[in-house]
Amino acid sequence: MITKFSWRRALAVPAALSLALGGVLLTSTAASAAVGDLVVTSPAEGATTTSRDVDIVGSAVAGSSIRVFSDTTRTTLLGSATTDRTTGAFTVDLPAYAETVSSRQSVFVDGIAGGSGFSDAKTVAFRLPISKFLTVATPTEAQVLDTRTVTFSGTASEGSTVVVSNASGELGRQNLGNATSYAITYTYADTSAAAQSVTVNGTLGGSGITPVTRAFSIPAPVVAPAAAKVVALDSPVAGSTTASRTVTFSGTAPVGSTVVVNGPTGELGRQNLGSGSTWSIVVTYSDTAPVAQTVTVSGFVGGSGFDNTVTRAFTLPAVAAVPVTPTVLAPPVITSPIPDQVIVGSDVVISGTGTPGDNIAYVVFPKGQTPESSAAFDEAIADESIVVDAAGNWTTTLRNVEAGSFTVVAFAFTVDADGVLTGISGDSNSVDFSVVAATAVAAAVTPVRAPGGLAYTGSDDQGLAIGLGAALTLAGAGLAVAARRRARLAPLSVTDSE
Repeated sequence: MITKFSWRRALAVPAALSLALGGVLLTSTAASAAVGDLVVTSPAEGATTTSRDVDIVGSAVAGSSIRVFSDTTRTTLLGSATTDRTTGAFTVDLPAYAETVSSRQSVFVDGIAGGSGFSDAKTVAFRLPISKFLTVATPTEAQVLDTRTVTFSGTASEGSTVVVSNASGELGRQNLGNATSYAITYTYADTSAAAQSVTVNGTLGGSGITPVTRAFSIPAPVVAPAAAKVVALDSPVAGSTTASRTVTFSGTAPVGSTVVVNGPTGELGRQNLGSGSTWSIVVTYSDTAPVAQTVTVSGFVGGSGFDNTVTRAFTLPAVAAVPVTPTVLAPPVITSPIPDQVIVGSDVVISGTGTPGDNIAYVVFPKGQTPESSAAFDEAIADESIVVDAAGNWTTTLRNVEAGSFTVVAFAFTVDADGVLTGISGDSNSVDFSVVAATAVAAAVTPVRAPGGLAYTGSDDQGLAIGLGAALTLAGAGLAVAARRRARLAPLSVTDSE
């Protein structure tokens, strides 16, 4: 039988032995750490050094090796020395500390004696003197930024206050406290120029720190579109009728502008808005101004006109007619029929005297009753024109009157060219009369009714039709008249109950 020897297996044994021995060696080294009698006399714990060039001074086992690290990890060796073989004294000169590092520092001091590390290695904390310094890391000189929000950052003395400013004033500040770095953010307005420059300075202990000036660029300013120069007219509303002929034109316009209201014949008013944006211009129209009106509102600001004008049509209220007090006229006199006359047939001739040119109106009603009584006049027909002639006489005929006893009263009146009453008299004398049927009946005629069934008439010499008002009342209450131009008198019937 042949037995094969594996060289890999042969090599594995020495490797295992080496690892085991290494472990023993490592363990024995840690377990046999030497007492170094390490003493650090300078800097004293918590003391402040006189400069940033620091020496670690002390004593340990004579002839031992002293090593100074930045911390207990022993990663960064700052310096080393061998103790005096007689006294054990040592001095380790550390690299000078930069001005920008914190004043609060510490080191880890260790050593080796007889091949073993010190069992009494120690950390020593101390403070460096604070120096005045200021640096600007961002933005860099002449840097072109892609944002208008800029962070000014850098380092400065511990406990200092850093201030960023430009020609317009302070942009921001930061108190560093125990830190030595700062970051101050500022956002430039959209209108700020692209080329910018700042000065970063600071104070420490009541005195200044040498400032740093930094130039850089931000994105080009954002040019906002010019504000629209628009005028608005809120009142009066288009097509509306104003409450009076004093009209308040109001609305809005750009601050500092001047608003002008023009009518068809020129300017009606203007207003300078100053620091406001609302305007109000009051215009009073004359009584003779047409009711239909149009205005145009325009204006200007900053030396140029508005972007728009507003034309507005509206209506003024009509001017109320001034009431005319009618002149008191002399009342007419009825001469026919004579008192208590008995008239045979259905036609009644009513005549009398009066002032030449006056119009005459009369009312006939059942004797002993009021003018509202109407039954006797359902079929009555009145002449259409009664004017006192030049001789002072007037006459009219009331036709188709049924049999009965009646009273007639007349009055005089005048009107102007527009049919407005200008004069009226009191009542004439009242005359009672009777109508009896004739033996021969007249040919039938078309009946016409007057308002309320009363027979009445009246007109002027120009064919102007005048009718009695619906509220005619006799017996001392007076008579009222209403006028309607170019209307026929006799057929002034407002009801038809056939």
